[in-house]
Amino acid sequence: MNNYSYGPYQNSYPSGNNSYMNQMPSLIPSESSSAPGVGGQGEVTNEYAEELLNKNIGKTLKVYMSFSDSIEWRDKVFEGVLEAWGRDFFLIHDTRTNKRYMLWNIYINYLEFSEDVTL
Repeated sequence: MNNYSYGPYQNSYPSGNNSYMNQMPSLIPSESSSAPGVGGQGEVTNEYAEELLNKNIGKTLKVYMSFSDSIEWRDKVFEGVLEAWGRDFFLIHDTRTNKRYMLWNIYINYLEFSEDVTL
């Protein structure tokens, strides 16, 4: 029987019943690997959306969002230039109306860029 030490959960399994823990893979993700990446790129890195989108500030995009608690704005698309991206918000400038929107990331369904994305 293996003895696993997983912080506060080390004593939460009944003694003698570690079958779940024995099935866990022993692979630990690394910072980067040489596996093929998106678009044939050679290296894949663990990167958060915040970091990737900060590299693409100034680019034009469409943001598809859903506001489940709203009757008026159930689904909405925002289009404009990405001006700032934070952990929980982003700022987009709609150049057609000259309005700026600060929106919460939790409502995003997906993003669509109209130009190449910097990885």
